[in-house]
Amino acid sequence: MRILMINPNTSEVFTEKVQKIADKYASETTEVVAMNPASGPRSIESIYDELLSSPGTLELAISELDHFDAFAIACYSDHPTVYALREITDKPVLGIADASMYMACMLGYKFSVVTTNDEWQPLLWDAVKHYGLAERCASVRATGMAVLSLEEGGESSYELIREEARLAMEGDGAEVICLGCAGMAGWDKRLERDLGIPVVDGVVAALMLLDGMVGYGVHTSKFRTYATPARKELVNLPEIFDEPYVTEG
Repeated sequence: MRILMINPNTSEVFTEKVQKIADKYASETTEVVAMNPASGPRSIESIYDELLSSPGTLELAISELDHFDAFAIACYSDHPTVYALREITDKPVLGIADASMYMACMLGYKFSVVTTNDEWQPLLWDAVKHYGLAERCASVRATGMAVLSLEEGGESSYELIREEARLAMEGDGAEVICLGCAGMAGWDKRLERDLGIPVVDGVVAALMLLDGMVGYGVHTSKFRTYATPARKELVNLPEIFDEPYVTEG
């Protein structure tokens, strides 16, 4: 089994983090490859950044569709490429946000997300609602840190995350914490020891769920919502974007 984890920003440090964590948890029969697009923003901290990251991410994914059994988008957002990939392949596709939140619901009744910059709070609340989990989410808390500050992964960053997680637990009633950025990968078990409640790393959650889906032999439904788009004229776009279309009739 082969799983591709795409970091949709262009930070190779983040991609290396994703690869390291995936290698730690992947089974002996599962190969995980972490990659990032060649073009796009170095970090994703807004809707605008998400959209700028999408063409490069899609181009990378399309070029690798035949080489992997499942795909994860390693950005803690409701990233549009998750849904685009579900349209152009029947292989399982997850984002690390939805994977972590759904897993959190199986570990406790209420979960909280601890994320980076303040702008992510309303965006992640929208994601929670989109996933149908508003009643299960105790809070979305922001540390105020820039995403790229997590490239270094220093002690001060860890303390900010731990403090917001503690407030979510003691003040908001969270029973599980979701780490709201791929750059936080690797801090879940230390936080669990410090807090005494489950902490879910979205990279690991996506890996485990995808591994199970492929092992179970399930596929993305192509009936209605994720039906493959019909071919249409593309103007001034790379030819690779024409490949996933199907010809009508």
